[in-house]
Amino acid sequence: NFAMTIQKNDSDPLGPIVLTHTSSGANATIYPFGATVTSYKTCSGRELLFVSRTAKLDGSKAIRGGIPLVFPQFGRPDQSMPQHGFLRCNLWKVGNTYEEGDDACSCVDLSLSLKDVVAARGGEWDVGTERDCTVTLTVKVYPSSFTTTMTVVNSGSVAFPYQALFHTYYAISGQSALNGDVCNVKGLAGYEYLDQLTAKSHVQNDEPITIGGEVDRIYSHPTQTDIDVVISTGVGTSVALKSSAFVTKLNGDNIVAPVGVVVWNPFIEK
Repeated sequence: NFAMTIQKNDSDPLGPIVLTHTSSGANATIYPFGATVTSYKTCSGRELLFVSRTAKLDGSKAIRGGIPLVFPQFGRPDQSMPQHGFLRCNLWKVGNTYEEGDDACSCVDLSLSLKDVVAARGGEWDVGTERDCTVTLTVKVYPSSFTTTMTVVNSGSVAFPYQALFHTYYAISGQSALNGDVCNVKGLAGYEYLDQLTAKSHVQNDEPITIGGEVDRIYSHPTQTDIDVVISTGVGTSVALKSSAFVTKLNGDNIVAPVGVVVWNPFIEK
């Protein structure tokens, strides 16, 4: 029979949640601080995510690694607010844990309301703003895959622009990192990208994209809205990444929103 297990130390609000799909053994680890997924292991025990050895897990700063959440800005276009916004720098509430389907997946919801944001606010999002929202992260663990869904509900009286991003760190086989034959990204041919190291724009004409040094590129497609790429992470291992987004209007209509991709590797110096 299908069963799900969740491990959490209720006496430690900063302690990790371990969500396990019991029949397969696949599991994910999520820290309530930043609602940061720091690990996903498939049913075969393969780890998909990377966390820095220097990462702080005590709530003193955003966790460097896993899947930090970015909102309401990517980078720091608004200098009055910290880089990447406030989701990754605050303690989230752990909500429902539940099962879906016939032995399909194990799920957990975490949420953060703007009124509970105590760090990294600024600009139009500072204390006293007319803006208001609640953000929910849903993590679903399957035997050989997992999904993360960010839902932003505008609960205020004014509309607001925003950017949202899963800042995912993928684990790469260290011995293969500079071997473009087995460590690369495919699926972005035809995309336009901004090279943030040179501030110049280009079109990605050839594939695969390889990592030979520091890389910091923002990819977008002129017409395509969804993302479907394959990240080769070493000899015989790869990750299929699919992403889509939509906005629901007050009348219930859904509007498809375009999804971009950031290819980033700090290399040695950073």
